[in-house]
Amino acid sequence: KYDQLFVPEFSAGAMENIGCVTFNEAMVFRSKVTEAVREDRANAILHEMAHMWFGDLVTMRWWDDLWLNESFATFMSVLAQVEATRFKNGWVTFANQYKAGARRQDQLPTTHPVAADIPDIESVYLNFDAITYNKGACVLR
Repeated sequence: KYDQLFVPEFSAGAMENIGCVTFNEAMVFRSKVTEAVREDRANAILHEMAHMWFGDLVTMRWWDDLWLNESFATFMSVLAQVEATRFKNGWVTFANQYKAGARRQDQLPTTHPVAADIPDIESVYLNFDAITYNKGACVLR
């Protein structure tokens, strides 16, 4: 079973949980939006859906491999988007947003290896960034 819930004032944009993905209510469009915004929503839904397998059912031993969990979901969301939705230019968006974002992040003083050393739980939060998601997905591509 797989459910999707749209949660008012949900602080994270979206989050996977086993069998249920929660999304911020902003993903329910109440007025006309651009195709780019619709594509972003499709990508977020597919990213979280990818986590149902890789992240929930198949889980890394420790947070050092967070990059693989998030990178795989990012990569698979684009692959699924191109194959199964009307957004056939997903790889163009991938190059323009994810690759470019990874390059920008990699130039900052806060850059780190894709597979970062995570000594404790507090360090995990430092690695939810464009290096982990975007650069990692570029490596997988």
